[in-house]
Amino acid sequence: MAAAAGDDGEASGERALQLLRAPGESLGRLSALVLRGAGLSVLPDSIGHCSQLVRLDVGGNQLQDLPAALSSLPRLKILFASGGQFQQVPPVLADCAALRMVGFNNNRLTALECKRLPEGLEWLIAAGNQIEALHDIGRLKHVRKLMLSHNRLTCAALAPAAGIEDLEMIRVAANQLEAFPAELLRHPRLSWVAVGGNPFAEACMERRLASAPPSVDFAEIELGGRLGSGAGATVYTARWRGRDVAVKLWDGERFSDGTARGEWAVNRVAGHPGHPSLVGVLGTFEEPRPGMVLEKIDGAVAAASPPAFDPWTVTRDVVPAQGGRGPSFTAEAALRIAQTVAQGCEYMHSRGLLHGDVYLHNTLVVPEGPRECSGLSDARLSDFGAAAAVDDPALLALEVRSFGWMLQDLLELLAPPPSEAKAAEAAADVVSLLRHLRGRCARELPEELPTFADLAAALAAAPGEPKPAL
Repeated sequence: MAAAAGDDGEASGERALQLLRAPGESLGRLSALVLRGAGLSVLPDSIGHCSQLVRLDVGGNQLQDLPAALSSLPRLKILFASGGQFQQVPPVLADCAALRMVGFNNNRLTALECKRLPEGLEWLIAAGNQIEALHDIGRLKHVRKLMLSHNRLTCAALAPAAGIEDLEMIRVAANQLEAFPAELLRHPRLSWVAVGGNPFAEACMERRLASAPPSVDFAEIELGGRLGSGAGATVYTARWRGRDVAVKLWDGERFSDGTARGEWAVNRVAGHPGHPSLVGVLGTFEEPRPGMVLEKIDGAVAAASPPAFDPWTVTRDVVPAQGGRGPSFTAEAALRIAQTVAQGCEYMHSRGLLHGDVYLHNTLVVPEGPRECSGLSDARLSDFGAAAAVDDPALLALEVRSFGWMLQDLLELLAPPPSEAKAAEAAADVVSLLRHLRGRCARELPEELPTFADLAAALAAAPGEPKPAL
């Protein structure tokens, strides 16, 4: 394992191990300690000397517990412990009052004992275990992001999560849900939901696939260079039936929001007949491995950067003012993005599909002009990794709240208004409309939320003219 030590107070690899084995003053200056894959079966008590530690990564080890010394770290905010041998949540974590993010992916947990977690937690990750119960989870009132895909939760076992007052996102793909809990459908803040791969969603998907077009022949595809990769898949340039296309091939089956087959199936259904607000799915195939042929959109980039823990945004995209890579948009461009996403979601809902991850970072745009005041030549809703087929209109209805948060992010990355009076007035009308719709999408009672058809109609009306009532 390579040694590394940064000037920013981070130590990793062999250097991190050396510091723990021979503790000195330097431990007290560390803000981040990365011990991933360090061969540890016990975390040394000298971890208690890391008085300034904010982030600790002990993933990929043989750890089954964590030492009491961890409770002496007053600034510890983030703990990653994925890929270990934990069979239960270490009790010391209840005394780590500063913890806001905990990750226990791919361990051996059979239950979440939430009395062993601090009440200030905001981001809880425990995908890829064998979790069947969420004991006392309602006491974690401030968790906004709950990641529990690839476990063994039933509808009854998941229902207590409705007691989490601040809950905004829940990922429970590939569990054993016979239905989505009615208690969560009434949650006043829940906005992003991933449920693909559960029995109730799989049954819906099979019905949708029955009318999907046949697979294309992979032999017709001439693969080119790699465009990018992530979330268990790789995208290539390609030629297919005489045109330039992009081809997505899945390398793995499981990822945090769902499964490769689930994403493949949603694209197959959504692509027939398709919609101009979505990236065009020209065909899908299952051999030699699952993949699809996509419309190639030259110059496309994500409209914003995804949520992060530095800066601390949890469920919100990172906008340029926070160091995000996306451009700042003119009001006209922001309106077009909002129209595109609303129309795309309206189409998906009409097909019985829940997108599950409505964000600017999942919206592709082709910018025009300077980054600090960008227009657009194209915009598309993309990335169906968290999507699922569902029959329940109440579950589809919740997705409008995520669109509301997206509108809030759009408002926060708007370029300064133009100096010309008429253009400034038009920009102000767009801002007013987006703020109005953002408020409508934040309603706590599900029956008061607008539909995407309502939103698409309101956005289609030109700024300054009468708009459909919501």
